[in-house]
Amino acid sequence: MKASATATTIASIAACILAGALSLQCGPTGSINVEPQAGGGNRGGGITGTSPTAGAGGTAGNGSGGTSYIISAPPPAGGSTESSSNLDAAPASAEINCGVQTQNPAPQPVDLLLVLDRSGSMTSDIASDTDCSGRNPPANCTARWPTMTASLTQVLATSPAEVRWGLKLFTSPRGSTCTVNPGADVAVGPNTAAQIQAAIAGTSPGNQTPTTAAIKASVTYYGTVSDGLPHYILLATDGQPNCDPGTSASVTDASVQDTASAIATALNPGGIKTYVIGIGPSTGNLDNFAQAGGTGSFFPATSPDQLTAALSSIIVDVASCKFTMNATPPDPGNLGVYLDKNTKVPLDPSDGYTLGPDGVTVTFNGSYCEGLKNGTYLVVEVFFGCPGAPPPPVIP
Repeated sequence: MKASATATTIASIAACILAGALSLQCGPTGSINVEPQAGGGNRGGGITGTSPTAGAGGTAGNGSGGTSYIISAPPPAGGSTESSSNLDAAPASAEINCGVQTQNPAPQPVDLLLVLDRSGSMTSDIASDTDCSGRNPPANCTARWPTMTASLTQVLATSPAEVRWGLKLFTSPRGSTCTVNPGADVAVGPNTAAQIQAAIAGTSPGNQTPTTAAIKASVTYYGTVSDGLPHYILLATDGQPNCDPGTSASVTDASVQDTASAIATALNPGGIKTYVIGIGPSTGNLDNFAQAGGTGSFFPATSPDQLTAALSSIIVDVASCKFTMNATPPDPGNLGVYLDKNTKVPLDPSDGYTLGPDGVTVTFNGSYCEGLKNGTYLVVEVFFGCPGAPPPPVIP
């Protein structure tokens, strides 16, 4: 291709994450040329990916490997080019990004710290208070600790990649009766399932239930996590808190109130919501903790299936309704936002979508957010309208 054919580059067109394909649509005619370039993608520059005539593209941003495909405007009249593909293109103008359909913008990640009770009573049966750790436990004794381990293994295997898990154990392993160390046992981040499973497998239940200290330590830890993502706590416990200063095994009105206050402070001003799972039949009233954490009611878990369902429900609830596009629309007022191609979402902060001040963050609100979380909608797409040509009512 001659140099004149690469005059204007349409930059940062998002790859189709879920559908696995790139779709381009626009209004008036004109051919454009797709030129393979060696050396992989560049952040902010071309489309990194695949084409019918070439192998996989390089990784965006690192400029390594594969082939990147630069979509450029047609050459001036009378010029010539060696075209490898013809596609519809927008008319040459400052609005050159218009008519680009951005498939499946990426959902915003979230941080979820599991604050897990490892007190001595976690050796008891999940459906009763029978101790399963004795020499001759009942045949049907289902201890809470291994049940939690099995449920987590199942849930972590299917947890969406955008949920970044971490782990905080209390009491801290190798500590004394009420010890809670600073920091996290596993830092929140991507692909932490194996680390969490190893940390849980490397310890066993023992000591008391210093829930207040665990929540405070979790909030302090989150203060060191500067990833700009929403932060959540998942408190999983089988009983009421103790270990207030000067006490050990005593559960008092003060110890319960102290935990509720710590959770409320995490939410406001900390902005950290707390979900609560009560493992076993003798958890007491944990609704006050969930209410203080902005999540309503605690999830009871007196069977393995109920525990797994509670963990799964919380993952769905923390899933973000914010999606990030890889391209900034040339006209933010001329967007088409669609769910499953046939539902066009209105611009509405109460029940629709809003566009963030960065120009690339789309947030779904009201029923549309709920529909994304409960699986009613599976595909998110955004269409950049051309000047004088609004987006279509549906995506073909």
